[in-house]
Amino acid sequence: MSIQAPRRRRSTAPGDETRERILDAAEHLFAERGYSNVSTRDIAEAARSNAAAAHYHFGSKEAVLEAVFERRLAGMNAERERLLAACLAEADGRPSVEAILEAFIGPTLRLGATEEGRRFNLLAGRSSTDPNPEVRRIVFQVYDSVGRRFVDAAAAACPDLSREELFWRIACVYGAMMYIRADNGRLQHLFGPGFSLSDGEGALKFAMPFLTAGLAAPPVEGTE
Repeated sequence: MSIQAPRRRRSTAPGDETRERILDAAEHLFAERGYSNVSTRDIAEAARSNAAAAHYHFGSKEAVLEAVFERRLAGMNAERERLLAACLAEADGRPSVEAILEAFIGPTLRLGATEEGRRFNLLAGRSSTDPNPEVRRIVFQVYDSVGRRFVDAAAAACPDLSREELFWRIACVYGAMMYIRADNGRLQHLFGPGFSLSDGEGALKFAMPFLTAGLAAPPVEGTE
């Protein structure tokens, strides 16, 4: 059974509406099945369109995935970079760990407040560990600038950490983000149906203090 893209009312030209339907359908299918298990024909059918229209608007399946990421992340990543820059400026180059984590992670977790945002977070979490080289290229491309700014801000917030220790602590931050966004149901299975990783406010309330404490902890003895 094909997955139908949601119908929306937009004051756009027919070509723009077709393009948006294709992106909606692709986002849904990529999130549910994974990039490698979805064809351009699958996307076109779910978008109530045809493969020729998908090729006309995007040219390739890889370009469709890239457009899906750009649609959701262009504004959010710009906001994250602005917030990180403000953290550095307001603290004379020594921001608090809590402030930089809020700037970097907060917008991502709040994205899960809507159904569309939850679906994209699922796709983003899944794509972060996808070995497909096309997916890896796009993920690296869309997150590279804001990721580098976060690493620089974290280094400024934790000047006593060696580069190696900072690497491992940020790996833990990224790992937590990926798991929360992927929301594969494993923890709900263990804890019961009353919990959900798509609860962005819960993540901000409980996970952020945990990550802040871990990143801000004193250096491991002998690694300064």
